[in-house]
Amino acid sequence: MALGLGLAAAPARADSLVVDPGINHEASYIPFDELSYEVIVEGMVGFRADVRLRLALHNNSARDQDLVLSLALPRDAEIHGLRVARGGEWRDGVGTDLAPEPGRRDPGTILVHELPPFERGDLPGAELVGFSLAAGSTTQVELRLLVPPRMRGDRWEIVLPDRGNAPLGLARERRVLVRGAPSFWLDGQASEGQPVLTSRAQDRVTVAWPATLPSLRSKTPTLATRYEVMRDASGDGGNFRLYLRLGATAPLRPDHVVVVVDRSKSTSPAMHREALTTMSALFDALPPQTTFDAIAFARSARPLLDADAHPRVSDVAARQRVATALDAGIREQGTDLAAALELAGERLRGAKAKRPLILVLTDGMLPLSITPADVEAALGRGLGRTKRLPELLFAVDEPILARQGLDPDHPVSLMAAGLGARISLETLAQKGAGSADLLSAPQVLRDLAIAMPASVTFDEAAPKGLVAGSFVVLSGTYEGKRAPSPRIKGKIGHKKIQLAPHAETVRPPPAALVATVGPSPVGAAASEGFATPPWLTRNHQRSARLEITWAGRGGYKEKGYLDERIFRRYLGTRVFPRARACYNRALTRDQTLGGRVVFELEVGKGEVMFARIAELALSHEDPELRACLLEAAWALDIPAGQLDDQLYRLRYPLVLNPPADGKPALSEDPLGPGTVELLLGNGARAPAEAPTGAATRPRRPAE
Repeated sequence: MALGLGLAAAPARADSLVVDPGINHEASYIPFDELSYEVIVEGMVGFRADVRLRLALHNNSARDQDLVLSLALPRDAEIHGLRVARGGEWRDGVGTDLAPEPGRRDPGTILVHELPPFERGDLPGAELVGFSLAAGSTTQVELRLLVPPRMRGDRWEIVLPDRGNAPLGLARERRVLVRGAPSFWLDGQASEGQPVLTSRAQDRVTVAWPATLPSLRSKTPTLATRYEVMRDASGDGGNFRLYLRLGATAPLRPDHVVVVVDRSKSTSPAMHREALTTMSALFDALPPQTTFDAIAFARSARPLLDADAHPRVSDVAARQRVATALDAGIREQGTDLAAALELAGERLRGAKAKRPLILVLTDGMLPLSITPADVEAALGRGLGRTKRLPELLFAVDEPILARQGLDPDHPVSLMAAGLGARISLETLAQKGAGSADLLSAPQVLRDLAIAMPASVTFDEAAPKGLVAGSFVVLSGTYEGKRAPSPRIKGKIGHKKIQLAPHAETVRPPPAALVATVGPSPVGAAASEGFATPPWLTRNHQRSARLEITWAGRGGYKEKGYLDERIFRRYLGTRVFPRARACYNRALTRDQTLGGRVVFELEVGKGEVMFARIAELALSHEDPELRACLLEAAWALDIPAGQLDDQLYRLRYPLVLNPPADGKPALSEDPLGPGTVELLLGNGARAPAEAPTGAATRPRRPAE
């Protein structure tokens, strides 16, 4: 039983450089120096970006040396090319196979192969091996990668993984450039005519460049697809890869914006300040005649401006009034989005807006007990008879989701999909001056279904939707002479999507690549295959893969969790005494009052997001007791586990025993395993269904 304080080890190195320990006895001495580390984006190749990772490796020692360099690659990257140079003469590499055992290769031979991730979604890596690189020489190595970018607003983006905390021998600086783009951005910093932008190597950064797609001019988002088939040499069957990307839409152009700020306890303490920064940047980008309103919500909703006030976005004094109101408020239990949108609808009646927008700034932790239908009904009550239905946009401020992505069955995904809303998945602190991009956020694709013949086997089951510019790659195998034809269906808002992409035959990437800066011909090296030096241990290879995996997951931190014993402890100290006090007061009104109550609560990130009395059976009706018991349920206060983004539903039954001998009693009535239910969390969701007519291959266990 733990609150998830977790096990924390040293920070992950991600990238590592090692040489023969039998020659180099000094643990702190690495004879190789990585003189430079460059990331060059060449542009788009189909659905993927052509990215070159270029390194310069210098042998400082007085003898020839082997080296093994393990590199973290961007998510879902594949290695498709290798070039090497010494003295400015570039040589292309060729494909080769993997040798079964370690071995020696000719001097100047350089090989690389991909380190597959332990689990789907982890970072891939590259293992680069150089044999007997000449003393005092500098060798340049260029890996050609194909990386699926994500779309945010009108830009392509790739997240470059951190390399670790100044690994020994590796470059401390990362140089980034995008060729052919008039401008590009590194963590939001514009190039402004500079050919290169730099960052610290130990930082995770995002490189972005302009995207030009027809879907950017469309009023509705587009599901773009690409279907690649790699046939076996026999011609009977093969592998396939299906790309799905939800494109951006034309940006919203509101004439009135209602900003709804989540002030529940699960949000960051600094979120209201970051919300103000986001709001200010967004308002600066809107036409000055645009009007606005502001609402804060937790268990209930409250306006932040006077009821008849519809200030313009250029009104600095009105903005300050909102800032003052948010600063004066505190974060509270509860996340009642229905109440917030009902209030927003009421206040929209007098705005006389033709293109209203409701912008919800939230951490995305919404109770599942408040359904999209509930929220839609509440908004309808607020709007009354008006026909000016507002656009809805969720800006999700949660670092874990921004880094790992948003599942279609997450509460905020379900809410956005049910309401036909748009959704932006980026922390408000990252948004900053780029808040105008919120208006280009796409809607959620839901009810995704992919029909394939029975001859198809998927490596992983398909998701049930796509969120916020998501990019999904589904791979698998098929049998037969002809490639199967997928049929794709889904919904975006009220629009149905039906696609049947055609197969494009492509060649699969080689198992490994080899090039040489030495005198031996590259063909001879290719015939021998990829091998690691005999001195490299399997333990080091496993350690290198783990370093890359943990770097992609945010370091050596275990997620915390809450279990039934923890919940019972806090229910017993926070809710039970208050419920007993409620019952004792009720007995002063009726000495024979007894019965049973079942509380139902939803808890996420230490916050009671939703609480209700699911059952209340009393010998006599007592509205005052009912209200008091509900307040007792809301009094639950429980710490959040470390990095715990799970959503729990609790059922807490109590028996109210009237005083048979002059003394009342309140006792727990356990429900058994149904007391604590995990609604959202790792390993707790129902598994995704396989596409119709297709099997799924069991996941290979982690080594």
